[in-house]
Amino acid sequence: METGIHNTSEIGRLRKVLLHRPGQELENLMPEYLERLLFDDIPYLKEAQAEHDAFAQCLRDAGVEVVYLIDLVVNSLTSPEVRQELITQFLKEADLPDEAAGKAVAEYLSELDDRAMVSAMMAGIRRSDLRKQGGRLSDHLSGLEEGYPFAVDPMPNLYFTRDPFAVVGEGVNLNRMYSVTRNRETLYGKYVFKYHPDYKDVSLYFRRDCQFHTEGGDVLNINEKTLAVGISQRTQAAAIDVMAQNIFWNSDSKVERILAFDIPVSRAFMHLDTVFTQIDVDKFTIHPAIMGTLRVYELTAGKNPGDVNIRLIED
Repeated sequence: METGIHNTSEIGRLRKVLLHRPGQELENLMPEYLERLLFDDIPYLKEAQAEHDAFAQCLRDAGVEVVYLIDLVVNSLTSPEVRQELITQFLKEADLPDEAAGKAVAEYLSELDDRAMVSAMMAGIRRSDLRKQGGRLSDHLSGLEEGYPFAVDPMPNLYFTRDPFAVVGEGVNLNRMYSVTRNRETLYGKYVFKYHPDYKDVSLYFRRDCQFHTEGGDVLNINEKTLAVGISQRTQAAAIDVMAQNIFWNSDSKVERILAFDIPVSRAFMHLDTVFTQIDVDKFTIHPAIMGTLRVYELTAGKNPGDVNIRLIED
């Protein structure tokens, strides 16, 4: 079945790419809340958008089809019931303190059209947005953190589109991310791969409700039959066990082996793709600082259904 998804290489010709254009979520960053939102500094939105647009145009000039996350999500809202399902799930994961705050946010979102609603979810919802709903402000906001400007936090990391979900062959890892702050981003992938006309039949090799965490920056397609995954600060070994079960036994994936790279647990080596990069069919760059401790394990399907063989690859 054609699903619009296919990626078996880190170095092959790029035909279609998913991007997120920096938006109001960056404008909503504030110095005192940077750590909470996993940022070190505040980008200048106008310049960030100009640089992004130039980058996207370079891709188009090279014959690459550029698709945007917000468009995929909006096109996944195929009925009023799906839209309401997204609102309900968004509220559930928004860490709102009580029913009154939830009701106020729900009323605010319900009055927006689909694109404006998804944009607001991404940008963050300010207390001042809820003031426009009328009534007594204290009734809406009594349970929210005193002095904090947002009823729902912005998602400023959205332009790292590889992390919430990563394509593996003709399927997808829909991740449970390391940080609660970022895990809300995977909600959009859930709706794209459940309802979008072009992507709703994609196989999922990992699901966002898994108890173990993993991120797309740790997943590299070496070729059609080999997948590399980092055991890192952001991806647990147990998450790779789940991937292996689904890829080898619960899907039609063509992947025959998974190479698990055990790299140091450090923000400096956050993901496998920060220390290990394929540049040709038989050539890679590697960060020298991981060489002393690097261990690589090979996972393959066992003889019996559900079995996975694991061996340490020696030098």
